[in-house]
Order: sequence, then C-alpha cells, then structure tokens
Amino acid sequence: MVRTPPTAHAETVVPAAGWILRQIASAPAQPLTAAIVGPGGTGKSALVRAIAAAYAAAGVEAVRIDGDTDLAAVPDGVPLLVDDAHRLSPDALAALRERARAGDTRMVVNYRPWPRPDGLSSLGAQLSRHHSPVVLGHLGRDEVAEHVARRVGCTPPESLVALVLEQSGGLPMFVSLVTQAMLDTGRFDPGHPDRFRRPPRVSVSPGLAERLRYLLEALDPRIYNVLEALALGAPLDAEVLCPLLGTDPAELAETVDAALATGLLTESGELIVFVRNLVLRLIPVLRCRNVQRRLAEIQLDGGGPMLTVGRQLAESRATGARASAVMSAAADEALRTAPHLAVELYDAAVRAGGSTPAVGARRAQAAALAGDAAQALRLADEILTADGATQPDRRRAVSVTAAILARRGFAARAAELYRSLGGADVLPAVPALLAVGEVELARAVLADAPPSDTDAPTLTASAVRLLAAGALESVEDDAAPALSHLTQAAGLLESAGDAVLLPYSPAELVAAVALQCGEAALADTTLGHAVSAKLGGGLYQARHLLLHGWHALSRGAVDTAQAVLDRVGAAPLEPGDELLAAALATGLARRSGDSAALAAAFARGRTALIRHPVDLYLLRPLGELAVAAAILDERESIAPHLAQAWALLDKLGDPPLWTVALHWSELQADLAALDVESADRRAKALAAVPTRHAKAFAAAAACWTEVARGTVDPAEVRAAAIGLQHAGLAADGAQLAASASVRTADRKEGAGLMAFARNLSDNTGFEPGPPSTPAQVPASAPEDAEPAPDPEPTAAAPLLSERELEVGRLILAGLTHKQIGARLFISAKTVEHHVARMRNRLGADGRNELFGMLRTLIDDTQQAEAGAR
Repeated sequence: MVRTPPTAHAETVVPAAGWILRQIASAPAQPLTAAIVGPGGTGKSALVRAIAAAYAAAGVEAVRIDGDTDLAAVPDGVPLLVDDAHRLSPDALAALRERARAGDTRMVVNYRPWPRPDGLSSLGAQLSRHHSPVVLGHLGRDEVAEHVARRVGCTPPESLVALVLEQSGGLPMFVSLVTQAMLDTGRFDPGHPDRFRRPPRVSVSPGLAERLRYLLEALDPRIYNVLEALALGAPLDAEVLCPLLGTDPAELAETVDAALATGLLTESGELIVFVRNLVLRLIPVLRCRNVQRRLAEIQLDGGGPMLTVGRQLAESRATGARASAVMSAAADEALRTAPHLAVELYDAAVRAGGSTPAVGARRAQAAALAGDAAQALRLADEILTADGATQPDRRRAVSVTAAILARRGFAARAAELYRSLGGADVLPAVPALLAVGEVELARAVLADAPPSDTDAPTLTASAVRLLAAGALESVEDDAAPALSHLTQAAGLLESAGDAVLLPYSPAELVAAVALQCGEAALADTTLGHAVSAKLGGGLYQARHLLLHGWHALSRGAVDTAQAVLDRVGAAPLEPGDELLAAALATGLARRSGDSAALAAAFARGRTALIRHPVDLYLLRPLGELAVAAAILDERESIAPHLAQAWALLDKLGDPPLWTVALHWSELQADLAALDVESADRRAKALAAVPTRHAKAFAAAAACWTEVARGTVDPAEVRAAAIGLQHAGLAADGAQLAASASVRTADRKEGAGLMAFARNLSDNTGFEPGPPSTPAQVPASAPEDAEPAPDPEPTAAAPLLSERELEVGRLILAGLTHKQIGARLFISAKTVEHHVARMRNRLGADGRNELFGMLRTLIDDTQQAEAGAR
C-alpha cells in the first residue's frame, strides 16, 4: 500500500496551512514566519511535525525549540519550529520575537489560546505580519468524515461519521480514538462498511480509561474540577459552579478559559461526550455521590429550570434525596412537551431513592401521554389504592384512569370518574356521556358545572369547556356552532401543549363532526396537522393517524389510506384504535375487490367490536363493517352491534348529524345484499332528515336504488355523484356512476357515465373498484363489454389498443382479472374480453406464449415512447 506523505495529510486536513507547506516545497530558503493557534488536541503539534518533514524533504534541517533550548546557541537563519509556545518563559518569548524581526527569519510557532504569558501576544503579532495566523479548532462533519476515511481505509457510512462526531466533539485526537475503538471492538468492518450498526450504548472501557488517565491527571486541579462538575450534570453557570467548586466568579472565568484551551470542551462550552464518559469512569464513587448531592442542593435552593441538570444527573446515575428531587422537577418540566423524557426522569428519580407515591400520579400521566396506557393504568391504580396519596395526586390519577378507560370502550365508567372529581373537572364527562347516549345527563353535567368565570385562567380550562359545549351541540343542534366550538377548543389545546389528557382528542371530535356534515377540507386539515405535529402525545397518535386514513379512504385517496395502515403495522392497538384499523382494512379490501382480504379484515373487525362496544364516535367504522358483512353474507353477525348503534342514536334523539352516515352505510349494505326494498326504506329515511347535508345523501340514495332496479337517468346520476363528492364521499360518487354505466342499455350513455366516473376518481386520486356484489351487477343486467370503441392503435404497437396495452401491463404485474377490473374501473368479464382479443390479434396459442409476446410488445412500446421524449 502506498502511504500518503504526512505533509499531504496536513494540507488536506488544514487547508489554511497549505501555503506554508507549498512555500517550503518550492522555496525552502525563503523567509517564512507563521503562527498556529488552537486548543489542545486540535493537531498543532502534528502540523509542526509535518512542517519539519517538509523542510527535511527539501534538504533543510529545522530546529525544534522548547523550554530547555538555549536559543543563543542556535545559528541565525536556521528554521525554528516552536511547539507549545504558551509554556515558554517571558524571556524566551522576547528572544524569539527579536529573531522574528530579522528579514531572513524562518520560524513557525504554535500555542494555545490560554494561558497568555507576557510576550506571547507580541510574538504572535510579529509572526503574523504577512499571513494571518493558522487557527485550528474542532472539526466539522465533513472534516471528521475525511479523518475517519483515512483511518478505516474506505468511505465510512453516515451512521459511523455521526457517531464519531457525537462522541469526539470533533476534536481530532478523539476522532482517531473513537474510530480506532470501533475497529478494535469489531463494531466496524472496513470490508463491509454497510453492515455497521450504531451500538445502543457507547462508553469508555476500563482499559482505555486507564490508558488515558494521564490526560486528566496532567491537568491543573482547578480545570479538572470544572470538567468533573460538568460531567456530573452541572451547567456552565457561575451561580452553580462557584458554590459547587468553592471559587469566585473571576477565578472561575479564568479556569473556564483554561478548560476551553485544553480542547476538552467544545467551542460552545459543552463537555465532549468522550471526555464526560472518561471522567465518569475514573471518578471515585464516594466523590461522585458527594458532588452530585451538593449540585442537587444548589439547584434546588437556586430554583430556575431543572431540565438540563436533571437529565445530566439521570445520565450519571446520581442517587440521594436531593438528586431525586431535581430529577422529579426536571420531569415536571418535560411533561408538557416531551412525555417520553418525563417518564425516564421520573423513573430515574425513583431509582435515585425518591418516593414512588410522591411521583406516581405524574409518572402515570407521563406514561399515558407517551402512549403506554397499560403502565399508566397500573401506576394510577397504585395511587388510588394507596393510603398516603395526596388529594391532588388522587385527582390526577382519576383523570388518567378516566381518559384511558374511554379509549378502551368504557365511556360510561370514564364519565363516572370525571363526575366524581367535582367542579370544572367534570366537564370531560360530557363527550364521554354522549358517546353512550346519555344526553340528558350530559346536559345536566354541563348546566351544573361552575360558571366559566370561576375557571382557572389557563388555556386548558377554556378549551375543555368549549369541547364539552361543542360535543353537546353536535347532538342537539345544527353542525355550525358545534364545529365552531370544537375547532376553537382544538386550537387552544394545541397551544397548551401535550400534557392534557382527555377521553377524546379535540382533533378527533373536530374531524368526526366535520366528516358528518360534509366539511371534508376541515377534517383533512385538522387530522393532517394532528398527525404531523403529533398532537396529544402517544395516547392519541394512532387514533389521529387512523382517522386521517379513514378520511382519505372516504374521499378516494386509497394510497394514503393504505400507507396509514402500513404505518400502524401489526403493533398492538387500543381497542377503539383496533376497530378503526380493522374497518380501514375492510374498506380497502372492499374497494380493491379482494375477497380473501375482505374476509380477513371483516373477521378482525368483528373481534374488535367484541372488545370495544359501539359508541357515537365510531359509527362510521361500524357502517363499513356492515357493508362488508352484506357482501360476505355475514349480516347476522353484525346485526346486534347495529341494533346497539340505532338504540344509542334513539337515546340521543336521532340527531341528524350522526344518523345520516349510519343510514348511508345501511343503504350500501342493503344494495350489496340485493335487498332493494330495504334500500328504498333507507332512502326514504334519509329524505326525512331535515338538514342540508342529508339532502345530498337522500338524492344519491334515491338515484342508487333506481339504478339497482335498472332505471338509469344519466343527468340524475351525475348530479347525485357530484353531491356525494361535495359531501366528502367521492369514492361512493364514482362507484354510483360506474354502477349506472353498466346498467344502461344505451352504449353511448354508458360510455359517458364510465368516463364521468373515471374523471371523478381521477380528481381524487382514487381508482374505484368494479361492482363487487350481485346487487350492483344483477344477473339480468347486460355484461359491460367496453361501451366505447377502442382508440386507434398506437404507432409503437399497431396490434393492440391503448386499453389492451394497459390490461397487458397489469397482467404481467401479476394482477387477477378481478383486480385489473378494480384498477381500470371495468368488470372482470370485460378484462376476459380484452385478453381473448389480445390472444387472437397476437396469434398466441396459450397463456405462456401470450405473456411472452406481451412482454416483448410492451418493452418495445416503452422504448419507442422513451425515444420520442
């Protein structure tokens, strides 16, 4: 292997020093003066060695100067290389300055920013007359990547570079150490760089700590004490460090400057991670505990933000009552914005010796917001059963329990718990009571709650009152005031942070009401923002995501809905979220025409219904399962749940806002089951609902039942489909037009409706499925042979039409005839017709030969199109 000269390395890593090396190489006898400044470990000495090597390569011997050198014995004109000039005496610095004034001087001097002995600044100024000093410091990401690449002999992966930069702080000395540690431990194999995986925890091994002990022991004790304090969690703050170290601000400032000059702190004053781990490895246990105890006392006595020091105490595994108190206070600060961190800090506080009951309720709240409902319930129950729990902790534990029970389908019990709290804290009971149909009790709770002028002056108090009012208005009034109040509540709670636990998310209720009244854009915006901003923490994240997918499915964005389902994955979900996920999977399977997937998703949904009883806010998923049950001839299995839903709506007084969606789902189920008479009754029930939003559904219902009988009025079909699109159900509108297109005897009208359906689906990004039930394609209906003639063959493929090429591509992609029909919005019979015609045109004798000819033909077509572009 050819070794790169050290001078080349120096010029690559320190471009600012390139002029020195280039001048020596081209004119070594020419005068040259330069100052090199930088903290320890940044490569000053390595650069001086590279300069000495450059002079040697030019046939010139340079003299290294240190504190013991007799400068008078060194002949004039000899190149002088001075390492660590900050260690020299004032007399030595004065002598060097006199040498530097000569016109033929060749001198390079390096030194740290601190200390600054008398004469060092004037020497630096003298050396920098013609060139600015070469300033070295901590490396950036690209420079670290270059260092690592040279060390490992290959291009390092991004994850390795990030790890080395994080651990080393960019200090060249530690960049090499950390990289070598990855090699020595086998974590990184240069032969297989793509296999590198970041270790879960990085620490300094005992052997490496002993090897580097000299680095810390060589420091001034005052500097080491500062490093030790920072490693144990102290902030770089005079109000903390002065009493901790027993010093005054002036002396501390000088010590910090000295610490920065060592290079062991970053330029912003943070302790390098590697150094921190090294200090923690070497510090005696008793001294560690003593410093942590004193630090905790100072922080508690001084007040102020605790989060930073609390995290550092937790990371250093501090113990003791005072340290536990600091970590608890830090967890309280993190609770509003970082519940996962709050959980870690509360746990650390308990491990440090804190009282479990003292932080139990807040730990429960943090666990719930972090998405760990089981842990939250366990912790809250411990508080509720403990004898010594304080009243505020018990109230907090009740709120946590109530919120989680509502998510798990126990809305009535959740309402009882909220009502037991009294005062304004009863207000979250209102949406929980409405979920199970207790409208009179909900009205009474809202009426009996203390007036708003007695609320605490917080965003949360105002938001919860608006949420309760909006939920109640949704079942007893028009949608406008309900939607207004719910949207205002959502906005206020978003500003209040993530620490608010409620039985139902404000974004969830806004979206539910918006979808029920046709405000699709508001629902989409609200849910999209809730998902992207992770509003409400982990307890609500899956619900927001699934509702976003559900809305996407309703408006025809199948890809978005499928992406949501994939993102949720197979992770365990809360019962209500599982019901939503199952219904979403059912809807996707129904629209794709995949019978096997539909049966599996429906079985999942039926199980979810057993775990989570029907409530007001999950009527749409229930409706989707009802349609699937009709397609699968499983209506009896879903009938009891539908009966509960209608009984619930009856208890609420059949609120128009909530009944329309279930009527529409039952209509779809009736059509799927070939029960046109029952569908007629559903259409009449929709016509009787006295709201503007219901009129679109009523018109579409009447139109669809006529289509099911074989009576098609294209104008009415188009108007009904557009009405459904405006109501947020573009997919259903496209499906109505498609069903009508295959039932009209007029081929021209059928082609027009098919084109209209495709256009409607294109505008939503949805590819509607084919009629998937006998009700949509009765046996007496004519087959939907392609209603319009094929387009003229393309120049690139004269044997097949564009539609036939489209069918061919999907065949080669492995889709069945039914799936192709779903994708192209035609029936499986029409797909068979296209396949038979392709076989005849191409002269293929069998399936395999047809596939081979299609591949060749489609490849030629793609190449021709690419050439045309």
